[in-house]
Amino acid sequence: MSSTLNFCPVLEEMYNTRTTVGASGKPFTMTSGLSTINNLLVLRRILLEKKPMRTLEVGMACGGSALTFAASHNDNGFDPQCQHVAIDGFQRSGFDDVGRLQLARAGLDGFVSVRERLSSFELASLAEKGERFGVIYIDGSHQFEDVFCDFYFTMSILEVDGLILFDDSSDPEVAKVVRFIQSNLRHAFKHVSTAKFRGLTGLENVKFRIAENLHKTQLTIFQKTSANIGRGGMRLNSF
Repeated sequence: MSSTLNFCPVLEEMYNTRTTVGASGKPFTMTSGLSTINNLLVLRRILLEKKPMRTLEVGMACGGSALTFAASHNDNGFDPQCQHVAIDGFQRSGFDDVGRLQLARAGLDGFVSVRERLSSFELASLAEKGERFGVIYIDGSHQFEDVFCDFYFTMSILEVDGLILFDDSSDPEVAKVVRFIQSNLRHAFKHVSTAKFRGLTGLENVKFRIAENLHKTQLTIFQKTSANIGRGGMRLNSF
């Protein structure tokens, strides 16, 4: 997979310099808490292939994934109508509005609605309103209960045939949620190999798929195959 992020110059600059500046002038050195280039390129390929009308992410931070979503909506020929929802309860207080500023610098802020609430509250509200999204990217808190809560609500707001992506899925707490889905919800969520979107071939592809089976990869993807999730009657197996 090409490592270029030149589909969005502001995004490319962020990853080349590994620094950016918030609203108050506070500098951010992006050494952690940032989606990897491989993750963003996988996300980019998915968005260009599926062309979802609406998308959502949990955990905006410095704006790397939000820029990828917004630039892809733009390149798919959509008008800016806030079709991407970025949930980050700490965008202003913790990140000094740095993600929002990068969107404005790139001229892509019209594509994104930033929701400054805890994801558990905002996702519940979206579910209650019956809103739907074609691609959802989960990269917020990595505590098991928070990741599980994010998934619980995205089960209903994700469209059938839509994709949900878990960042940092090799993290032990995130991996518990991934295993729960695989053990209890196979009838409604199908694992999709990330290798498909990374262009891997031969031995490299085999090694990557083995790592996926061992929950050792950075990104895990599921496709929703049925609207009949059946929470009430499903048998809960071990995590």
